[in-house]
Amino acid sequence: MSEPNHEKTHNRQLDSIIAKFSSLGFTQLTEIQKRAIPQIIQKKDSLIIAPTGSGKTECSVIPAFASVSPTRKAGRIKALYVTPLRALNRDVFQRVIKYAEAEGLTIEIRHGDTSQYARKKITENPPDVLITTPETLVILLTQQKMLEALSELEWIIIDEIHDLLSNERGAQLSVSLERLQLNTKLPMTRIGLSATVGNPSDAAKFLVGTKRKCQIIRDNTIRKYDVQIKHINGTINEVADFIIDYLVKLNLDSPVLLFTNTRGEAEFLASILREKSPISVELHHGSLSQQVREETEQNLKSGKSRLVVCTSSLELGLDIGSVELVMHYGSPRQVSKFMQRIGRSKHNKHSSAKGLIITNNVDDELETTAILERIRQGSIEEQKIHDGSLDVLAHHLVGIVMQMGEVTVDFALDIIKNSYMFRNITLEDLADVLDLLDSNFLVSFDREKMSFRKSSKCYRYYFENLSTIPDILKFKVFDTITKKIIGSLDQRFVGDHGEPGNIFVLRGMQWKIINVDESAQKVNVEPIRAGGTTVPYWEGENIPVDYKTASKVGHFRTKIKSGTLNLPDNVIVQLDMPIIPDEKNIVAESQKGQGIIVLHACFGTKINATLALVLSSMLSSNTGFQVESRSDAYRIVISSKGRVTENQVRQILADNYNLYEIVSASLNGTHNVSWRTWNVAKKFGVVGRGAVYEKKSARFLFDRYAKTPLVREALRELFHDKYDIEATKKTLDDIRAGQIRIHWLDVSKFSKLAEPILDHTAKYYSSPTNIDKGLLDLVKNRLFKTTHRLVCARCGRWEKVIHTGEIERIPVCPYCKARQITSTYYSDYELAKIIQKKAAGKKITAEENHRFSRAWKVASLLANFGKTALVVLSGYGVGADTASRILKNMVDEENLYRQIYEAERLYVTTRGFWD
Repeated sequence: MSEPNHEKTHNRQLDSIIAKFSSLGFTQLTEIQKRAIPQIIQKKDSLIIAPTGSGKTECSVIPAFASVSPTRKAGRIKALYVTPLRALNRDVFQRVIKYAEAEGLTIEIRHGDTSQYARKKITENPPDVLITTPETLVILLTQQKMLEALSELEWIIIDEIHDLLSNERGAQLSVSLERLQLNTKLPMTRIGLSATVGNPSDAAKFLVGTKRKCQIIRDNTIRKYDVQIKHINGTINEVADFIIDYLVKLNLDSPVLLFTNTRGEAEFLASILREKSPISVELHHGSLSQQVREETEQNLKSGKSRLVVCTSSLELGLDIGSVELVMHYGSPRQVSKFMQRIGRSKHNKHSSAKGLIITNNVDDELETTAILERIRQGSIEEQKIHDGSLDVLAHHLVGIVMQMGEVTVDFALDIIKNSYMFRNITLEDLADVLDLLDSNFLVSFDREKMSFRKSSKCYRYYFENLSTIPDILKFKVFDTITKKIIGSLDQRFVGDHGEPGNIFVLRGMQWKIINVDESAQKVNVEPIRAGGTTVPYWEGENIPVDYKTASKVGHFRTKIKSGTLNLPDNVIVQLDMPIIPDEKNIVAESQKGQGIIVLHACFGTKINATLALVLSSMLSSNTGFQVESRSDAYRIVISSKGRVTENQVRQILADNYNLYEIVSASLNGTHNVSWRTWNVAKKFGVVGRGAVYEKKSARFLFDRYAKTPLVREALRELFHDKYDIEATKKTLDDIRAGQIRIHWLDVSKFSKLAEPILDHTAKYYSSPTNIDKGLLDLVKNRLFKTTHRLVCARCGRWEKVIHTGEIERIPVCPYCKARQITSTYYSDYELAKIIQKKAAGKKITAEENHRFSRAWKVASLLANFGKTALVVLSGYGVGADTASRILKNMVDEENLYRQIYEAERLYVTTRGFWD
């Protein structure tokens, strides 16, 4: 076609698309639509970056649907729309169905929650457009009927591309795209959508692979954020009080979202708010059932919800209707998280997003201020891609032979290297992975012919490992004082630290493990007095803070100290140090006689984690004592029973060495490596999907597979997620060059700024709680709230349900006037019937006789000891014999409650051995 004719055709197409937008109710195109549509109708691969609410979805799907060939063959999927979340699938479907129908196209959803009936319907009668997730796409690539349905695929649109870029789901999807291209007869146009990408060139290469070009089309408009930061100088309870008061005064008639960084925080805050708030409170996170999540999403859209406490599960582009305000407990920790979450409010590009950040510690206050400044500067974190993920490679190699039958290694390597994430994979890497798969009967690898084919176990392995996210079992944590479930620990923590007597932090309090009940997946614990600094601390889903944000926090500290930045007094008090730690000054606080040093270092999560590992490893080898370390984005704490001197620390930070080798050697045998090895072993099919993590087994696997891709991959993942070798090298170079200075302070008491890393309770409680002092009061309160069913042991005709605290003296039976009143659990409806049968002289069974005898023992205790006996019998697992012993040994009230609790502990510890 000549150039002028081509231009005329293009202009006609453009006019046609603009007319379609108009017919669908759009009065004018947005900026990104004006820029992107001319490129998309030419079928150019494109990465579209624009703020939330600017019509990215429409500018991709309307031209794509309009461009589907009118002579298309029935039963062929012409366009795929891939989103990272199942909830987003449902949301996109509701938004784009009208655009598909306007072109006479059929559209369906298929993901993990899709019913068997709906899946079968899609397979037998494929739609023109399919909305799906990366994991479901991996399934479709092995099903012959679906491969046939995808054989004329023209378009693939990937939504929220930034969410896939930095995790293994992205690596998995990148190879799936190459397998799709291999399957389709047509050149497949790829479109990526995002509001927040810090490294667009990597995102574009991820989208199109190594052999294609990609247009990056941006709307550089920075959305305005009307955000208030409120510092609460108190506990999470006081934060909840503030939230309730604020919302009641505001009296909004639209829903409010309250984001937290972890599920634990979401659960804890929601439970407090439900107890106190006159406003209805709902909860939304990834661990809740599909039904609960969908109900909350529907309530949000209809405006029924008032306050929804949520995590990252609601941060992506769900259309949740009109939300006037988004609140956030603590700092969002990342610019991209902030923009996604606060951007949920006033879901329109032209109106400012309205947010309120509520903090109760200094780090969060300054971090949020730093993030806001970065937004104004247009600075977003880079999403570091996974380069050469060997377990993802293994899974796709099995998938390729399931898709195509026997293939040569060269052919497989060519497909894999088309993916940008696997551009550096070598023939040797591929052969090593195939050897490992062959040893587990997942493929049959012929090294002479350099080809491989399916093996007996490949199907089960493939479908058990669709998700790159580890399948983590949760253990409920049961507080033996309050007899309540207080949270959960995942199997990694239980496997590493689950021995009786170990202490850990959960919900801002310290707990001692009594025992682990593996069959019930339960950890029985008791609260203890806060103290010590080396207790295992479970961070859960900790969001890393990058160097740019952490260094800005340091810069702000210096500005506050010099009086050029105004923040609340309670923040300034926390900076009461002779030298302020910032991006150019490391300040070490050493408390003599404690064996604890806190290094204040504003370098971010990954650099500090790397430095902490180097310091603990080098100090341990230099001193001969075990030196432990822990870090956050602004501090490193090192502790040892031996003496660590200023000179030793300075020397290590001044030395020049191979960081990668030191960190790798330091990781050997650690919890982090054991856990990664276990999960990678699952993804290689070496460990069964449902196996419960156990650190001895994980260490055995590490030794057994040390020279194989399994351990190489475990270390690669760890370095990607937790450490930053290159940035740490630069930091150490700056220390050696004197651009970063180290200041040493010998202190009698640690500063306020050191508290967050020494006391993990800071986020929940303004000061460590002395649990022992209130422990017996907690036991007493619970016992007094226990519900009993009182029954006359003589006639069985009278019964009454009461709380322990409701009666002062044991009543008399109003029917037979007997004083023999017994007690049983409140839902026991059988005991009265047994007593009545016995009183009438009827025959009773051996089991009924046993229960009758116990009832008389209890009646005797109540007759002799009155209400005190009822208090003792309120104890968890405390029967008549145990109660009798406790009552006979009673000295005073404190001694009584201590004995009850000891009996409860014994019951919890030994019940697993009972028949």
